[in-house]
Amino acid sequence: MKSFTARLAALALAAIVIATSCAGFAAKGTAETAITKFHEQLDAEKYDEMWMGTDDTFKKVTAQADFAALLGAVHRKLGRVVSTTQTNFFSQELAGTENSGSFISFTYQTAFAEGSGTEKFNWRVDGKNVRLVGYNINSNALIVK
Repeated sequence: MKSFTARLAALALAAIVIATSCAGFAAKGTAETAITKFHEQLDAEKYDEMWMGTDDTFKKVTAQADFAALLGAVHRKLGRVVSTTQTNFFSQELAGTENSGSFISFTYQTAFAEGSGTEKFNWRVDGKNVRLVGYNINSNALIVK
């Protein structure tokens, strides 16, 4: 009987892990669309609109003016987005903290008109929607220009 109970418990645990991790994978396409929109808004210099669409967690640690200044520098120094290649994707669940929930992260190698960079996007999954919780870009051109 212990064997049956142990197998049942393991099966239940596996089902919970699969169900919670599926939220990120289910939102992958939504996040990829949001990244395309992010780049379109970056090219159109709609920085305030971009900040308004971020998650509250992002807004707590990133002032709107600071975000606009960062994106303005990216756009001014690197120019328009020419092409992107997704190089990494992962999904994770966080529990037991103020920032609990489903999250998905992407890394892109992005070619701009005046240089290139590695962009990292972190999204909170909220039902069928995603909201930006983190953005980072590494580019030598941002430093030397």
